[in-house]
This record gives sequence, structure tokens and C-alpha cells, in this order.
Amino acid sequence: MTFFRSPGSAGCSRSKCAHTSLLRTLPIAFAVVLTCLFASQSLAVTFTGTNTGAIVDGTGTAVCGTPRDVQFNVTGFPGPVGSTSVSFTMSPQHGYAGDLRVTLLAPDGTSHLLFARIGTNPADAVGDNANFDGTYVFNDVATGDLWAAAASSNGTGFDIPPGSYRAQAAGPFATDNPGPAFTSMNAVFVNVPTANVNGTWTLRFEDCAASDTGTVSAAALTLVPFASANASVIGRVLTSYGAGIRNVMVTASGGRLAQPKVTYTSTFGYYRFDGLLAGDSYVISVTAKRYLFDQPALLVNLDQSIEGVDFVSLQ
Repeated sequence: MTFFRSPGSAGCSRSKCAHTSLLRTLPIAFAVVLTCLFASQSLAVTFTGTNTGAIVDGTGTAVCGTPRDVQFNVTGFPGPVGSTSVSFTMSPQHGYAGDLRVTLLAPDGTSHLLFARIGTNPADAVGDNANFDGTYVFNDVATGDLWAAAASSNGTGFDIPPGSYRAQAAGPFATDNPGPAFTSMNAVFVNVPTANVNGTWTLRFEDCAASDTGTVSAAALTLVPFASANASVIGRVLTSYGAGIRNVMVTASGGRLAQPKVTYTSTFGYYRFDGLLAGDSYVISVTAKRYLFDQPALLVNLDQSIEGVDFVSLQ
């Protein structure tokens, strides 16, 4: 199991915490912070990409150049895949986000589009001119909207904020913000036969218009095994001085839940979610009218029942 919260949170006191650079830019209404690793050993396995390098420029306005295929040598994975997350770093930056099409492919050819033709619509056939510059993570528990982030550009030279985003359908689409619908990577790759999970996974970059180029300098693929066993998440909601807060709404979303689960804290601030699936990733969040939380949501990679997923108010 792993879950993530910010440095210095009181809930980290039960285990050693390793600070990471996983902060992501999300909409203000859902300010999830991911920085402090709190866990027993996780089932998640990360594979480093090879064959990074420059992305060949396309020609004209719709002709893609030779793909840059970043490869991941997946070995020893028990399969099937329950959860998929992939990241890449652009450095030097790639200008004109609307030029790019990025696709993740499993060894058996199963594929899922991360994004393509960002910002293209009936009034703008060439797409958004924002840049990729930094590290971008794609998985099903993210809430970042790539099209919306690119559309916030005020002109050339704007960098799409590095962080975590959902995969989205390809353009063209009627509006740049919010853009096309989110899509699910997990729902696609869970169908890869166990015998085909191990092998070469590919993150394919294609530049499909002329003039703007960039370089993929790093990439990583993280897979979590599918598991059908039930697991629980247990925690408390506390004041800054350690008293439990009752009747606070706590929500679990993500994983293979058809809709979020909602519960309310007990008299002493305890909450519990049962019936979650080990091997899935969930976002646990709190909402309280009278209290504010520095970290109102946590990402949990669940491989067993866990306790101590606590939230501490600012007052």
C-alpha cells in the first residue's frame, strides 16, 4: 500500500516518510497534494523508459513524422494489470502542444491514446500553441484537464504546468476548455492477457505538424497488479490539537467504483470504507463546512487494508 500527503502532515507520524517531487497542479476546487510516501511495501512496480530522444518533426498541417518509441522492458510482473500510470519529461521543451499525439501500447498491441491534437476545433485547425516543458503524469486517479491547462495560455511561450492529468479523447473538439471527455487507461489495459503483460511496452510520440519540435528526456511506466480481494481504508478526521471531528463527510473515489462512496465520521472522528479492491488506486477526500484542511484529499494505492489515513484541520 502507498498513499501520498504533503510534508509535515500529522498523519505521517505512524511511518517514515520519503519526500518526493510528485506535486501536481490541479483545479483549485480539488487541491490534491501528493508528496509524502506513507506505506508498507507496495505492489506497484515502476519501469524506466529507454530510447528517449528527439521527436521527429511532422510536415504540413496533418502529416506525422517518424514516431519516437520510448520503450519499457516489463519483466517479472504477475499480471493482469489493475492500474496503469505513465509519465514523461520534455526537455528541451516541445513547442505547440497541438502538434503531438501520444499513445501507450502494451506488448500485445493493446493501445490507449493519452492525448492528440490539443486545442483543435472548427475555428483552430492547428491546435494550441502552449509548450510541454517538465514532467507530466497520466493515470485514472488524476483530475488534471490537459486541454483546459493548455487553453489558459495567454500567447506563445506559455508552458503547460507539469503535473498529473487524465487521458483524453483526441481533437478536434467543439471547445478548448474543458475539451473532450476523459478516458480510462485501467479499463483498457486490464484486458491484456497475463501472458502478454511482460514484454516491451511502448510510449509513442508523434509530431503531426511542421516547425515545432522537442525532446523526451525521461519516461516511467508504473503498473499495479489486478487483485479481487476486498480491502478497507480506516482513518480519523482531527482538529489541529488532536480532537476527533464528528459528522465530517469523507469520500472515496477512483478504482473500479461505479460511483464514489460516501461516509461520515463518528463521534470521535473515525471513518471507515469497506469493500474496496486491493490493487486499485483511490482518492480519499474530506468536506466540512466549519473546518479547512491543508490536505483535503489523499491518493491511496491500495494493496491491503490500511489504517491511519488521517486528515488534520488547520484550526
